[in-house]
Amino acid sequence: MTTASIPAPLPAATSEAAPAPSATPVPPAVGTAAGPAGPATTSPSARSRRGRTARALGALAQLAAVGVVGSVIFGVLATLLSLGISLVLLFGIGLLFLLAFVYALYATAWLEYERVEGLYRYGLPALRARRRDRPGFAGWLRSVWDQFTDGPMWRGIASAAVSTILGLFVLPLVGGLASSLVLLFAPLLGGDTVRVPVTGLHVAVEWALLVGVLGLIVCAALLAGIAVLHGVLTRAILVPNREAQLVEQAREAGTQRESAVRAGELERTRIERDLHDGVQPRLVSVAMTLGLAQQKIDDDPTAAQALIDEAHTSTKAAITELRQLARGIHASVLDDRGLDAALSALAARSHVPVLLDVRLPPGGRCSRTAEAAVYFAIAEALTNAAKHSRAGEVRVVVRLRDDAAVGGRPTLWARVEDNGVGGARVLPGGGLDGIANRITAAGGASRLDSPAGGPTTLEVSVPCAS
Repeated sequence: MTTASIPAPLPAATSEAAPAPSATPVPPAVGTAAGPAGPATTSPSARSRRGRTARALGALAQLAAVGVVGSVIFGVLATLLSLGISLVLLFGIGLLFLLAFVYALYATAWLEYERVEGLYRYGLPALRARRRDRPGFAGWLRSVWDQFTDGPMWRGIASAAVSTILGLFVLPLVGGLASSLVLLFAPLLGGDTVRVPVTGLHVAVEWALLVGVLGLIVCAALLAGIAVLHGVLTRAILVPNREAQLVEQAREAGTQRESAVRAGELERTRIERDLHDGVQPRLVSVAMTLGLAQQKIDDDPTAAQALIDEAHTSTKAAITELRQLARGIHASVLDDRGLDAALSALAARSHVPVLLDVRLPPGGRCSRTAEAAVYFAIAEALTNAAKHSRAGEVRVVVRLRDDAAVGGRPTLWARVEDNGVGGARVLPGGGLDGIANRITAAGGASRLDSPAGGPTTLEVSVPCAS
């Protein structure tokens, strides 16, 4: 292949020799002006230095505020904790203070996460409150305890405590910096001694300039060190260790792979069972009925016609079972019209009345994996309710949430609750075991609550981008 070269235009006539055609123009040095008409450019290193300086000044300003506000916050936390412990035996009044203490801890940690993320842009996920994982008052108490033992929340508290301590050092250092600046101009004021405004000390005029310079250098160096130390400590406390992240990701990937394999085995076993116990015997019966009709068609046409009608009915029933089996493997309406329409069709076919409450953003679709996992979990839950729970009604709720358990990504959440007899348990190879494995394989989580006497509640949540 050949390419045509376009000749460069001839340079304008000048008093000096024109450069050779092959020579390329040398760009202006970085950080210098491009020419009389060209704008000045700044090197990335200079922009980086300005960014670090701005972050350091912002950190010092925030630490000065945190030193004051944080002291008040931790004083309030200590008061709530002491009142809660001392009054816990007095008609349970202390429990109210302990409850306020837990929520105050969460609020403090949330503010610290937002402050550090706004300052350093570490990419920290927003701190989320722990959700209730079981219904009733006991479930709410369990959620409060889970919040109290939440690791990310306590990391936020630790970071807030460190910032408060550093902030307490920032304020006097800023005062010392201001005092040093005053001492620099002391010789211009006259007199034998100079009174430092912040500290109230008296310094001789002949020593004022030296003390001011030294104080300026020391205070500025300490403030810069505190700014750097704050960035290092907040990163060490709040940002997860990279190696720990990789180990956790590897563990989750292994769990998902095992669940996917297990879910595939259970699905294959279910299909084999449905074919062997349902469609296959019906087709064998159709073949036997047609064989009898063939034998009787000459001698007893009426009986043969009745056998053919019976075979025709059985064939239609077999086709229906095959269609239901195929729908259990893959719901085409899920791809065509979305989860809402697929669940509406599923509820219409249910043997138990279903109250369906699906609220998803208009036109918003999750990944096919997430929608399929939630759809089949609901379908299996409805099947179990019809077969075992003796329920008179099932309520299905589906929402799109923004969950922290999956890094703040949108989460497809569903809850299936029936008013049956309860007592459901996850057994190896059973339908509930299949639900748990399918949800885990999609990167989600499931929870079953089925006390004796009911109700039975199944909750599943799957990351929308799984």
